[in-house]
Amino acid sequence: MSSRFISLSLPRHIAIAAVASAVLTACGGGGNGNGIVLPPVAGTPAPSPAPAPAPAPAPQPSPDPSAGLPHKLTGWASLPATFRQPGPTTGQFITAALGVTPPFVDGQPLPGFSALLKNDDGTWTAMPDNGYGSKSNSGDFVVGFYNVSIDFRTASNGTTVPGTVKVNSHVAFNDAKGYLKDGKGVDLKITADFANYQTVSGNNLVDSGKPVDPRIVSGRLLTGFDLDVESIARAKDGTYFVGEEFGPYILHFDKDGTLMSDPVPHPFLRSPSNPLVMNEGATATSLSSRGFESLAFNADKTRLYAVPEAAPSLASLRPVADDERYLNFFEFDPASMLYTGKNPVYRKDGPAKDNQIVIGDMTNIGGNRFVLIERDSLYGSKAVVKRLYMVDLDVKDADGVLRKTLLVDLLNISDPDDIGGPLANVANGKFSMPFDSIESVEVVDDYTLAVAIDTNYPTEDGRVPGKPDDTEIITIRFEQPLFKRGTPKT
Repeated sequence: MSSRFISLSLPRHIAIAAVASAVLTACGGGGNGNGIVLPPVAGTPAPSPAPAPAPAPAPQPSPDPSAGLPHKLTGWASLPATFRQPGPTTGQFITAALGVTPPFVDGQPLPGFSALLKNDDGTWTAMPDNGYGSKSNSGDFVVGFYNVSIDFRTASNGTTVPGTVKVNSHVAFNDAKGYLKDGKGVDLKITADFANYQTVSGNNLVDSGKPVDPRIVSGRLLTGFDLDVESIARAKDGTYFVGEEFGPYILHFDKDGTLMSDPVPHPFLRSPSNPLVMNEGATATSLSSRGFESLAFNADKTRLYAVPEAAPSLASLRPVADDERYLNFFEFDPASMLYTGKNPVYRKDGPAKDNQIVIGDMTNIGGNRFVLIERDSLYGSKAVVKRLYMVDLDVKDADGVLRKTLLVDLLNISDPDDIGGPLANVANGKFSMPFDSIESVEVVDDYTLAVAIDTNYPTEDGRVPGKPDDTEIITIRFEQPLFKRGTPKT
């Protein structure tokens, strides 16, 4: 396996470049046989943790659940958990849960939307993640994106039945051009390269003895064993950049889902599923499932911002070593396919230690302004933190951290038109999104955002106890025109 890393030579204003390089060596990045060498590449600056902000002020109380900007629910729809996309049999490596018994013969579930884009024709591009949550159990799940039509319920009808979602088509991500086996850049042995599906025990692959579906092999279709896709951003030319968690990597696909180039690794973030960790003894610097949950273009689409769910697990790589609330937005130049080294600092809610709040998604809303999701990993009656915040990259607090404005608490959404109906444990005039993984936010118009969930099918029952969650999508309209970014281009 080969891996092309970007230079750790940073712009002169990044004062801690030498420190980051030294830390990488200490954590397995040196040439002592226990890690990897990150060779310099002339003229290719790579990011390092942004300079530490000034000492943080004393932690503030969590926002008042009734706070936020004036808004109301304007739409609600869902895709039933029973939906199956025709294709290879999947779910062969998960167990029964909530009355669902796998495998799913000749089809795969759509386990929610980890990313959502609005299309010019009124349809939506929706992307699930790697399937069932881990490299080990998702080798038979084909990753890709869907085109869907959403018919939102927009008025009260005395029931709790949402509007509908119609699946129009599916595009499978694939490595038909063979970038992942060409001996250059990042090479990965993917499911299509094996005779049998693989599972994982520790850092070791385990042959399941179950043959890989021939459609996966012939098309070099990518699966949830190969990549954990989490976020998607559409370029001006209609191609897609995708944020991923196993590397974490930034990926570039054409309109038909074909990988267009080698995955771009991050210079110092490495998950436990990174092949350098699994195969070559490098040290993981981030936790599992803490990769690029968010990938968003700026307004003119000249820069991407890759946002991990949480700060690195290695404290010395964090913006503030002893405070887990602080993380970076990693700026990426899609033209050169390089990180720029400019990494704004953001502060999540929650405690400085053992912080369980993660970033669910981020999207541009015009200029240098973005909306992002903060969430805990709880659902149902235990859910506490499900919030939308707005930031402007040009507006910072005194400590140099991005200033954030609470837009809405998703557990306390105003619903004066009773679109949600009489939901259990929800007050009259209110609506709630009591789900673990709220992972999609997208602009609908100048006043309105769409929000959607990843269901983690079939294991979670945030809406109705004992019933696997359907994929829910809502629209929220604000009184102010906050989201003037223009019409997306396809």
